[in-house]
Amino acid sequence: MSSLKNKLVQSIASLCFKLKGIYQLDREKALCFWKSEFQGSLLKLVRNNRSNAFGKLNDFRRLKNPTDFQRLVPIGNQEPSESTINKPTVENCPARTRGITRVFELVAGWHSWPIFSSDWLIASNLYNHSISWAHLPAWLKLLSASPSEYFTPAWSGIFASSDCLISGSLDSLLKQRAESFPKKPAFILGEFANTEISAIKIATSKIPDLFTFIPIWRENLGIIAIFDPKNNNMRFLANGGFYPELLIIKKNKNQIRVSLSEVEKGMEGEIILSASGKVWAQPTGVFVKIEDADTLHFSFLDWQGKMPKIFAETTYTETNHKSPRQVVQPHLQKA
Repeated sequence: MSSLKNKLVQSIASLCFKLKGIYQLDREKALCFWKSEFQGSLLKLVRNNRSNAFGKLNDFRRLKNPTDFQRLVPIGNQEPSESTINKPTVENCPARTRGITRVFELVAGWHSWPIFSSDWLIASNLYNHSISWAHLPAWLKLLSASPSEYFTPAWSGIFASSDCLISGSLDSLLKQRAESFPKKPAFILGEFANTEISAIKIATSKIPDLFTFIPIWRENLGIIAIFDPKNNNMRFLANGGFYPELLIIKKNKNQIRVSLSEVEKGMEGEIILSASGKVWAQPTGVFVKIEDADTLHFSFLDWQGKMPKIFAETTYTETNHKSPRQVVQPHLQKA
């Protein structure tokens, strides 16, 4: 009876997420969607911070559009506070919870098979708590298990941190699933921070062909972008609570700061991010190429080096000159 109940819950969840995902993807087809999306994000950030010290210092009451923002908020002009520096790598914030929910909606909208045909596995490890049960939406906890506890052998997918994927911690689990259920597809959602972007290629090469691998770019302030398998490029996450811009560096070392409503196909530069109470026009160290100016699909360029401290990981970093370190078998306890 319990098994039948679980199947019913999983079927209803899959259908709900598919309908929400299809609706969201349909909205994003409008040519004005992304321009209005980030214009709205900027105005919301400004409105929420007008009365605080930073908003008063930068005269947010006069700020009405992206041009005003570039004029009043120079790149990296806010020193991170002590409380910001000492916060956990990924905190339990509404933006992150909202972002994870949106990721599952998009995945359901992109694919024909039910994304909750059985359990989802949530994989982290003892060295990187970027994914933990405390950070997950309540609805996902009801439909998930940890690799350290009992789960349905024909699981639907894995939500994993980057070092789980590149260290080999999940290799045997993936191999067993592929061999036992070769005709039943599954997803691998892998979160990569800015210092780990270059490891996406390593992770891709380790995942069996049976699985649909979807890399996710996340920062402390939430999920920034997700790989779009229909377009074969990265795309920003709508309603993520952040405001991105593109910083283009010319050969004469002059910097041109461009709002995403002004980008053109083929432009290359560094993504800079702003988010309420966290960062303002901060460089991420992530360099991209705009592949579609209307949908804002982009591809990653080579990772460019160290991050500002406000973005740096405190538990695990990877550079182009260091191989990924080995980690222990994933282990999680349900909250």
